[in-house]
Amino acid sequence: MSADGAPARDFAFLALARDCAGTVPRFLDLLGALRRSGLSVAAFVGENGSRDGTDALLRSAAAHGEIVLVPTAFMAEEPARLRRMALGRERLKTELEASGIEARFVCVIDIDNAIARPPTVPALLAAAAKLDRNGVFGVSATSRPHYYDLLAFQDEHRSFETLLDDLAKNRRDIVSYYRFFRSRIYPQQRALTADREIACASAFNGLCLYRAEIYRLGSYLEAGADICEHLVFNRRLAALTGGTMLVDPGLVLLTPGDHAERGFLPFAWQRLRKLIALMRHRRMDRRRPLVS
Repeated sequence: MSADGAPARDFAFLALARDCAGTVPRFLDLLGALRRSGLSVAAFVGENGSRDGTDALLRSAAAHGEIVLVPTAFMAEEPARLRRMALGRERLKTELEASGIEARFVCVIDIDNAIARPPTVPALLAAAAKLDRNGVFGVSATSRPHYYDLLAFQDEHRSFETLLDDLAKNRRDIVSYYRFFRSRIYPQQRALTADREIACASAFNGLCLYRAEIYRLGSYLEAGADICEHLVFNRRLAALTGGTMLVDPGLVLLTPGDHAERGFLPFAWQRLRKLIALMRHRRMDRRRPLVS
């Protein structure tokens, strides 16, 4: 039991959700599988401005006691995506702390297409057990057919904190953009795809586990930071603990389709679809009535 009498949990999940109605059921299935295996689970989910039914699914899950729905509409007021994500993640962390729930492990997770194929319960437990190792403060998932999340990764040889700026510089035309992916992104993703543990200072890749007492020490917020929120958080924990993270080859997600390695024509088609979707969403936002 926690200090205020609330039952202790084995896992506390923290997730942000936007336009992921197709994968929310997979996330709820994962929570259900853990509970059916005898584990106690809490889940805090922040929804912010979905247009596809995500909000209705999460409200139903909250009404059935499957999750706690955290209001994160304030995120829409922040135009910079990296700052917006950092504010949302920090709000979830604050909500967990304010709940009085004590958990053994905190699982920070993406519930968009990164969770299209959730990990198994044994894989999640095996990954959590690695947090008992001396000097390990976090364990992240890998993915197949390849590792995808470069922005959150850092080890003694590699850091990708300027990757978004580099992408913007090469976005002038589709050929240059594709060449950048072929020469810079795809080779690094393949290099991080391994059947062995990878020790690093930071990683996320859609799912990351921490011991709760270590997770409490971190923060996603850093004045002036214009880098991935997970990189900010994990760097702080690495500095405070002197430890490392592991990318676990046994904790496997499916590489999201929009991060998959592609030939030129599929790549160009994907970019066009994203552009059309972005324009459609902007038109919808302009038509939305203001709420007082």
